[in-house]
Amino acid sequence: MGKLVYRRSVEMAAEILGGNQAVAHYLGVAPDDVLSWLEGKTEPATKFFLRLAELIEQKTVNAARSAAVVRSRRGEAG
Repeated sequence: MGKLVYRRSVEMAAEILGGNQAVAHYLGVAPDDVLSWLEGKTEPATKFFLRLAELIEQKTVNAARSAAVVRSRRGEAG
């Protein structure tokens, strides 16, 4: 199960940042490292995994705030 968490985190970061190359650049690692994580061959070091988790968390918080604002504005308009 651990490898699935790492792979999914890398996949989500790639969605947020715009691809595997962007994830590699964001973390300061080689693109081959990112590919290896995605393929389950290796696992990212804890410091890289935590940076990915922070990125995903921030994106989630921002999305939730945006959704709350939209709902609030819809309530005001109605």
